Order: sequence, then C-alpha cells, then structure tokens
Amino acid sequence: MAKTFAYRAKDRNGEVLTGSILAENESAVAIHIREKGYFITQIKEENRVSSFNAFIDNLRSISLKEISIVCRLFATMIDAGLPLLSSLNVLIEQTDNPRIKKALQDVYKKVKEGETLSHSLGDHPSIFPNLMVNMVEAGEVGGVLDTVLNRLASHFEKEHKMNEKIKSALTYPTVVSIMAVLSVVFILTFVLPTFVQMFDNMKMELPLLTRILLAISSILRNYAPVLIFLMVAGAYGLKIAYQREQTKQMIDALALRIPVVGMLSRKIGIARFSRTLSTLLHGGVPIITSLEVVQKTIGNLSMMKALEQAQSGIKEGMGLASTLAQSKVFTPMVVQMVAIGEESGALDKMLEKIADFYESDVDDVVSRLSSIIEPVIIGVLGVVIGLIVIAIMIPMFDVIANAGSM
Repeated sequence: MAKTFAYRAKDRNGEVLTGSILAENESAVAIHIREKGYFITQIKEENRVSSFNAFIDNLRSISLKEISIVCRLFATMIDAGLPLLSSLNVLIEQTDNPRIKKALQDVYKKVKEGETLSHSLGDHPSIFPNLMVNMVEAGEVGGVLDTVLNRLASHFEKEHKMNEKIKSALTYPTVVSIMAVLSVVFILTFVLPTFVQMFDNMKMELPLLTRILLAISSILRNYAPVLIFLMVAGAYGLKIAYQREQTKQMIDALALRIPVVGMLSRKIGIARFSRTLSTLLHGGVPIITSLEVVQKTIGNLSMMKALEQAQSGIKEGMGLASTLAQSKVFTPMVVQMVAIGEESGALDKMLEKIADFYESDVDDVVSRLSSIIEPVIIGVLGVVIGLIVIAIMIPMFDVIANAGSM
C-alpha cells in the first residue's frame, strides 16, 4: 500500500529542497530523489497526526499583515542584489505560516523550472491576492520588481490598518450586544419562570405586559431547540441567497441607501478602490487590467458594476472621471479629483490622496459611531430589563394592595 513520505534534500548548488512523494517505502523515495541528482538529507513518513496538522493549518487564515511582511522581505532581498531563487529560499525559511510556506515552496519549484514569478504566484489565488500577481507581472516586465514589492507592502499595510481600526472599533459594541441578549434570555428563561407558579396560585388577572413576557418565556423554554434550528437555517439561507448575483446586488444597493451604514460602506469602498487602483497604476499595470483587478477586491457589487461600466467606457475612448460620474455611486469630489488627475497625468498620485482622505474619514466615522453605539446599547438593555422588572413588580404590588385591604 502506497504511503506519503516527506523528504528534504539538496541540489548540486547546495540549495535546500522539500516536498512529499507517494511511494511504497523509503527506498523507493530515495531512488526517485537520487534519479533527479539530489542529495538526500531526510525522509520521513507522514502519519495521521501530520495530516491532522495539515488540516488545521488549512483552516488558518492569511492576513494582509503576513502578505505585507512577505512583500517587504522579498523587496529587501531583491534590492540587495540577491538572486530570485535565493530570495524565495530565504522567504521559505523565514515564513511561519504553514500555508504561505507551502505555497512559496511550490512557487520556488515552478520558478526553478522556468515559469515566471507572477504566473507561479497566480497558481495560489487563496494565498496571494490578484493585486499582487498583476503588480509582480508589471514589475517583472519593467525590471522594477523591488520597487513594486515595496509598493505592495505599503498597500497591504495600510489596508490591514484600516481593517483593524474598523474591527477594533466594533468589537466592544458587539460584545456588549451579545452579553445584553444573553442576559435578557437568561432572565426570561430562568428567572421569570420562578414567579409563574406564584401567580398561578393567586389566580389573579395579570397585566398585559406580564402576560406577554410570560408567553415569551414559555416559548424560549419549550421551543429552544426549534428556535436555534430556525436561526441557523435562516442564517444559512441568507448566506446562500447572498451568493446569487441578483440578491447580492439588491442587498448591496440597499446598504448604500441606509443613512449611516450606507455612508460608511460607500467611503470604505471608495478608499479601497482608490488605494488599489493607485497601487496598480503606479506599478505600470494598464488601466483596463487595473480596473479588472479592482472589481475583484472592492467588495460591493454596486461599485463592481460601476467599475465594469467604467471599463467599457474607457474602451470606447471615454475618460475614467466621466464614466464614474455616470454611475452615481462615487461622490462628486472623487469624480472631480480623478478628472484633475487625468488632466495632469498624475492619476495614481491623485488616487492616493483620495484614499488617504477617505481612510482618515472612515477612521473618524467609525470612532464616532463606536462612542454613540455603546451608550445606546446600554440604554436599550436598561429599558428591557426595566420592563421585565416592572412586569414582575406590578402583580406583586397588586397582591400587597389586596392583602392590605383585607
């Protein structure tokens, strides 16, 4: 029965090679490696534990921070005059993320066999973004790979910082909201039922608010599994529906019309569009290709459609600013600044200024929203718990009043 063996070897130049082979035994692996002219340093059978570890590694996400570090290290080595293969070998040794390491090993192998770096990176779309592949291709053609990689590193760092600011600003309100919901569910499920028997024994007519809360409590206690199933099924159904282009476009268009959420979503999309397009144009990627890449990274389907129309307009000889103005998705300020950038021949620099402005604006809006949401959530929680207390105390007051009159 064939087994999987991991091997480590060196070629005639002393460079380390790693990989895995499906074979009957270690001897077959050794023969196969020696036939290639490699010197074997280690052969080890991959067991179930390593397969499980590989499965866990595949679940680990790739952050923009990790990609930016890869680009920065790569640029430093290329700028220092280190050969491409040697630079890749150093990256493989320096990278901690197993998924990135495995992808770089495959890139190293393909580059050594004669493929271009950009094409090899493109074979791993889940690891290396489309933006990186196109920029590296432009850098290879123009002979400015180190400059392009430095630009990519800066781009991913700024994108990562913006995402982290949004996450950190929304973390506290999210945690407070979850705790508030759990607290209310706990009170309705475990605290309120203790008063039910007492009210039943008194055979008194309960106020409407009390009856409503007791009904909700009864539903939560008796139909909890059904409610959980419906919530999970509803969430899954929404996810499936969102994958349909028509549904996604409708939801994205609706999101842009919501007063606060729409404004924030629009600004985030514009910042991402401007930063990505600026990076691509600065790297020498043609504008048509650049717009194709931006469409895949911007996230909002309404903006993607607008960029698709802009791409068609540019092919017909129109300017980018005029095509963006027709879409009604981008703000007048963006359209005007893009027009100035086109007229001055410095579109990439103008787009970078737009990105800086909107990223700063997004940061301010998120900070303000965070400071507003927190007291609102606490206030709502106080009102809900207050209603529960009132619903319990009103019948108690009636009992005390009736006892005093007897």
